[in-house]
Amino acid sequence: MRLIDPLSRPRFDRGVAITSAILGVLLAVAPAPASGSERVGAISTNRVFEVLPARGGERAQLQAAARELGEWKVALDDVQVDGSVLAKLAATPKDQPLVRAARELLGRPVDLKDLLYFLDDVLLAGRNGARGKPVVLTSFRARSSGVFLHPDDVFRHHPHIYGSPRGTLEVDPPSKPEAFEPAVDGAALGPRWTARYPNPGTEPDRLAALHAARPKSDFSARVGALIEQLRAQGAVVSVDSTVRSPARGYLMWGASWLSRASNEAQVKARARTLARVDQAWGLNVPIRWDAPGDWRETVSAAREMAEAYDVVYATRSGAKSSNHYGGLAVDLSAVNLPRQLTLHAPDGAQRTFDLSGPNESRDLGLSPTLIRWVDRHFGFSKLKTDYPHWDDAR
Repeated sequence: MRLIDPLSRPRFDRGVAITSAILGVLLAVAPAPASGSERVGAISTNRVFEVLPARGGERAQLQAAARELGEWKVALDDVQVDGSVLAKLAATPKDQPLVRAARELLGRPVDLKDLLYFLDDVLLAGRNGARGKPVVLTSFRARSSGVFLHPDDVFRHHPHIYGSPRGTLEVDPPSKPEAFEPAVDGAALGPRWTARYPNPGTEPDRLAALHAARPKSDFSARVGALIEQLRAQGAVVSVDSTVRSPARGYLMWGASWLSRASNEAQVKARARTLARVDQAWGLNVPIRWDAPGDWRETVSAAREMAEAYDVVYATRSGAKSSNHYGGLAVDLSAVNLPRQLTLHAPDGAQRTFDLSGPNESRDLGLSPTLIRWVDRHFGFSKLKTDYPHWDDAR
């Protein structure tokens, strides 16, 4: 995970790219998972301002958050946020939409109100001993908690609302598959399983695997053309998966499903189902779906595993017969889209999209009009509820 300083990101104003001054050089990789006294673990969440002022408006809250946060850095996805970033956002001219400014400065589809509630909870944790420790809100955590827009917000009109109900949110740096030795046969669930049945390790390798799976198809070329145009206009593009093994799909779904269990009986029932499904599908994945200790340890291990996979959405039917298995799908996300985005499609169509509206997500996977055009002219089919997933419609 590459950490980005939002103050050094190329900015787009009225469709013209204006590169802002680079204010600092950041770490090229995410911090290693913290341990012992360096860990924050989970923070308590609610929708009550306990550090930031409850009155005065969002700019006043951002100013207060900037003073309180200071040099302590909070990672939102791979964007570093500290007091200077929040102060710059608070200084947005009053005639400019603050939500748009936040999404441009951070390059992510933030829900500004929920971001402020999150920052308030982080600052309270800081006053209680967490200050200076790594705080990381992955894309998975940010979307699930409501700090970033979630596909449910856009396509199901069922928004994820931060801190409702009151609960907790993990903020420790997540595990990454490349940090682990693969799990051995018979090992209990956990993040080491993400290093087994791996995806190709780099984006070029993933696109090459997509072509190799169906050498007579131009799907990989169409995907590559879209990526190239988006990046040329300042978007942050990620290709997380192309060709995937059925065993990996099964493990992703199993971890996600088990991580949402809420009691011992549910954990045991889901573990038994996962074992039966493994045999019924002929996968023979040698995993043990229960961790040592009580049922809460199993849920915790499942959550770590799902976060290492960065699962946003997974279903049993998708795990059984995903288009990823035959090179018919790609997990592609693009954020930090410019105010004016121009695309040239393989079929000759061209269009400029006005994304300057105050409520535009500036996120390819959360932009219905943009999705419809890309689907039609690039020959894709967006699975809207699965945030990064695009199928080959041809």
